[in-house]
Amino acid sequence: MQKTKHWAKEWFETIIIALALALFIRAFFIQVFWIPSGSMEPSLNINDRIIVNKLAYGLQNPLFESFKEKKFLYIIPNPLYQRQAPTSNLPYFINFNKGPKRFDVIVFKMYDTNNDRKDLIKRLIGLPGEKLEVKKGIVYINGKELKEPHPINNNYFDLDSLPAAFGPVVIPKDSYFVMGDNRPNSADSRYWGFLPRNNIIGPAFLRIWPLFSFGAVPK
Repeated sequence: MQKTKHWAKEWFETIIIALALALFIRAFFIQVFWIPSGSMEPSLNINDRIIVNKLAYGLQNPLFESFKEKKFLYIIPNPLYQRQAPTSNLPYFINFNKGPKRFDVIVFKMYDTNNDRKDLIKRLIGLPGEKLEVKKGIVYINGKELKEPHPINNNYFDLDSLPAAFGPVVIPKDSYFVMGDNRPNSADSRYWGFLPRNNIIGPAFLRIWPLFSFGAVPK
């Protein structure tokens, strides 16, 4: 009986430590996300699993804007929901002062009118301060055609209508312009506007599922 209690205690402690370690890694280092739509095809497909580097731009504050979220780290009921925490307005504990690069595939958070959070994935196309325009499905940055090396589905049926034509717009400071690789079927910055830097979770760098597609995320 004593051995059984000791065995059960060891297993309980192991599970608690493993769970705490997993939450710590998820909060500060890496996180697995799944692709919910076809907006990034052909680069990423529906139900692909990817790993995101949350430490790419700085040591993130997991309490940043926590008052908006009903769940903490998607798992724990958030006692701070609709209440400000002392650090809730600080996006990074340590800011590396470097932002994402053009063509990075990034995961970011968005909130709807009910403050329900959605995590989205798109490719970064425009940087702060740049003038961006889309004409006949081709992106122009500061008046020059953007040469995109990654795969794109740009098969527009009506090249004179949105979203084949967009802009021109000037991207504000600390904001970015993102687009899906499946250009005719992607709700992105052409529809809902610029992406604030503080909404970015991190760059996707590895696809882990399905196994036959295991490898680096196409850049």
